[in-house]
Amino acid sequence: MWTVMLAEDESYMREALMQMIPWRELGCNITGIYPDGKALIEAMENGHPDIVITDIRMPEMDGLEVCRYLYERCPEAQVIILSAYSDFSYAQQALRYGACEYVLKIDVLEELPRAIGKAKDTLVLQNSNIQNDFPAQAGVGSVDALYDKMVHHVACNYRTNITLTSIAEALHANPSYLSRLYKCYSGINLFDDILRRRIDKAKECLLASNWRIHEVANYVGFDDPGYFSRVFKKKTGLSPKEFKHARESNA
Repeated sequence: MWTVMLAEDESYMREALMQMIPWRELGCNITGIYPDGKALIEAMENGHPDIVITDIRMPEMDGLEVCRYLYERCPEAQVIILSAYSDFSYAQQALRYGACEYVLKIDVLEELPRAIGKAKDTLVLQNSNIQNDFPAQAGVGSVDALYDKMVHHVACNYRTNITLTSIAEALHANPSYLSRLYKCYSGINLFDDILRRRIDKAKECLLASNWRIHEVANYVGFDDPGYFSRVFKKKTGLSPKEFKHARESNA
């Protein structure tokens, strides 16, 4: 089953999407439906879906910002844009950020299943071609070697301001291809793995040092201590302070 997340600010449309689209028949599992792009992206801290369906105009964070986020961090995810308006300029911007389809809400019951089919075809093609579409590049002898280089680079740099672009520049490879390669070989999205490494290192720091929370956050690669604490709690079920005190009391 392909995983799907949706962002739509109109409650009636969220209900219609959930009730009237035959998700199971389409081979899809809805893992979350959210009222705006900000809530959607925060939920992605726990894992990236295969397909994202998002309204183009929403409060807090709109569909174009969602497209940009995924384009920069998870380009293998397929994005389908929903809109109440036939606005070609919005469609152009969405496609520039890698959206695979632009569906008008007036036609959503007919057109969304078709768009999902196209997204699934692209995902299958990405997965099946990962061993075959690797371009010849200086200093890299095989796909396996490139993956090993990625693993080493991530292990050495996950606490820095690492980006898909910086990894691609270091390895002289295409960013989108690297993201797909990492997901195919490891079974986990590249930035989900970077986040996991940061949280694991944060646990070590909390238990082995007297550092303040903001010092731990900075050390493992978070600029915002508040954001670090929210992510840490989502991943562990405890705030950094609760985690440290719980382990100390059990020692």
